[in-house]
Amino acid sequence: MHFRRFKDVIASPLDRFAYFLGGLPEGVGRAMMSSLGAVGKAGYCWPGSYVRRTVINFCLATGRSDPWPIYSRIVNNIEDAALHYAKLRRCGRDTLLSQTSVDPRFVTEYKRFRNGKGGMIILVPHCIGAVLSSAGLHNFCPTTLLVREPKSPERCQLMVEYIKKLGPRFILSRNTPPATVMRNIARAVRDGDVVVGTTDTITKGADTIETRIFGQSIHSPVWPARIAAHFNIPIVPGFIHMEGSQIQLLGEEGYLESDLQKSTQRWISCFERWFLRFPSDWVFMFDKKWAHVLAGAAARTSGPQGNRASLAAIGSNSKV
Repeated sequence: MHFRRFKDVIASPLDRFAYFLGGLPEGVGRAMMSSLGAVGKAGYCWPGSYVRRTVINFCLATGRSDPWPIYSRIVNNIEDAALHYAKLRRCGRDTLLSQTSVDPRFVTEYKRFRNGKGGMIILVPHCIGAVLSSAGLHNFCPTTLLVREPKSPERCQLMVEYIKKLGPRFILSRNTPPATVMRNIARAVRDGDVVVGTTDTITKGADTIETRIFGQSIHSPVWPARIAAHFNIPIVPGFIHMEGSQIQLLGEEGYLESDLQKSTQRWISCFERWFLRFPSDWVFMFDKKWAHVLAGAAARTSGPQGNRASLAAIGSNSKV
């Protein structure tokens, strides 16, 4: 079964499970998620494990030697995020708001650029707590999410229900004509909203531009740079870090840049620094295209023979 079809099939059962989980006492719910997490962690030890190989390649590419701690914490973060979604589904966003914070650096950048005449663009990668953080962000400032919805109408409807519980406005981008999407973004910007997009997709397309990360060439979306330049609004690269059940929106220095290449490379380079600092928040490293980039970066770092030897050495030091 294709992975997209698999997600369509399990979406409704997962939603029912979230509703059930959200009604359990906190200790019971956490114990249940820990049991499921143990299964996920066991996958690291499976012969030829894709997740193990990917995390090791990340370590080789970045000069780290802690693949198991990185992966173990990824699973722990997923457990905490699942509990947040369960509470959101059952009880609303109050608990989530109490455990979400906005980094003072972002507050400073927001105040620096905010002049009442227009909005700004926040770009974040696919972090585990990315969507959840929008509740806290919208509580701080008017927020519009740019969302690439599922093709399945049923799964799309479920996703919309969760976003509505989080609070921000949103723009669906997959099944809406591109011109309409751009008009909706422009309207949000003119209204003074912070427009948030997840932008670490690297599929080459008509509206992408070549950038570099981990010493490798990738193709990154150019729409943020194009819109920011057109409306003369800043881009603020962001990241979502989880510390247990606490979620924090982090922000880099915002910037105004009319050159599309320089603007896009700038937020990509910011993402790279966040990945190096908090790899366990970046679940999208397991996307097959990113896994290929990491494999290339690992091979470039140590060469084909050295790569195999280093991979074996790092793998032998990984303890479950």
